[in-house]
Amino acid sequence: METPACPDKRHRNSTVVRAGWYGREGQRRQRWWCQPKTGERHRFTETLPRITAGPGEAHSCAECQTTLQPWEGQPAPRLYGFSARDVAWALTQVAVGASYRGTAAAVRERAGRPLEKRAGVGSNGKTKLPPATQHGQLVSDWVDVFAPVIWSAHAPKAWPSAVLLDEDTFKHRLGDGSSALAFYVLGVMARDDRGRSIVAAVEAVPKLNIAAWDRLLRTLDGQPQWVVTDGGGPVVKGAAKAWPDAEKWRCEWHLRRNLADNLPAPVQRDPSDPLLGKLQYAQLSEENWDAYRSALRKRAAAEPGFRTAEMSAVRLDGLIRTQAASRPDPSDGFPVSTGPLEQFFRTLELSLGDRAARLTNKRRADALLKLLAANRNGWVDHDAWTAILREHLDARRGHAAEQRKHVDSRSAPSLR
Repeated sequence: METPACPDKRHRNSTVVRAGWYGREGQRRQRWWCQPKTGERHRFTETLPRITAGPGEAHSCAECQTTLQPWEGQPAPRLYGFSARDVAWALTQVAVGASYRGTAAAVRERAGRPLEKRAGVGSNGKTKLPPATQHGQLVSDWVDVFAPVIWSAHAPKAWPSAVLLDEDTFKHRLGDGSSALAFYVLGVMARDDRGRSIVAAVEAVPKLNIAAWDRLLRTLDGQPQWVVTDGGGPVVKGAAKAWPDAEKWRCEWHLRRNLADNLPAPVQRDPSDPLLGKLQYAQLSEENWDAYRSALRKRAAAEPGFRTAEMSAVRLDGLIRTQAASRPDPSDGFPVSTGPLEQFFRTLELSLGDRAARLTNKRRADALLKLLAANRNGWVDHDAWTAILREHLDARRGHAAEQRKHVDSRSAPSLR
């Protein structure tokens, strides 16, 4: 195994050699001598204990093809039966959409710790399994404890100069076939230092209001220069409260959809209709907007059913003219639509599906959303996440945060 560095930061360049081991058979740990350049030598053990998959006998590391002793293996959190690498692997599976239950079973097999089947069969004729195999609590706890650590290592610490704000509604089915509100998801999208579009913040909330947006928008330092919203009351007022100096922009895609939805149904269904062609480019300039308004008036004078569309155009006239007159150049990096964030929400809906009904704990739901957003951002990397977890555990002397600390009372779920 690789020779570790002395945990004493003053001895980072010291000479380290083996110093025997301690512990009873099956639970031994390697000891090391540290001989600093100045001062007396001392013995230490690695902060993270090492565990192996399978029985306690000599084995080979599949990663580096090195023969290891029974007490040598992957670094693991203290008091855990799985290595940091196993935990990181499970998180990558959840991030790409795998279920807690399936991931829990897979990581047990991967770590050489499958649960034995019980004798006998159930009423359905299948072999009975221990309760731990029938649910994904193992992985659910890991997501709660470690997903925020992964997110913190990647996510921005301050708000980028331009952001998109939007929310989505998640529902769950009831027994009678109807649906009920599960929760709302608030999202913030921006560009990272390399110009890539990323989800910069995501949160599940039981109520959609100004206070919820205000809290989310104060989670990072500073405030952006440019903010794009769909014009909804809570998000607009929340952004104005949290970021009073930021320039606010109304999403052009939502404006176009509002105008199109008020056109007569036959026009909406005909993509070749010239009125829709003019509407497509109406917000690029005041001249284009005037051309759409003129075409709309002519159609309304010749055909019935355009009154609602005309009223909608009158209502939005001032806003569209103001934005058209100051519309940024695309090369400036200021977006004019929340479309990318809408696409993320559609992907999120597919990933969660009926699981939304079971997500009643806000802290745990937020942790899952962060992993799914990490996948959207292209951050999923088993080796990198293993290194992040090891560094986190080293800083805490090998101890992970307490599991199941954020479990709700059954009578008071935090997302219902």
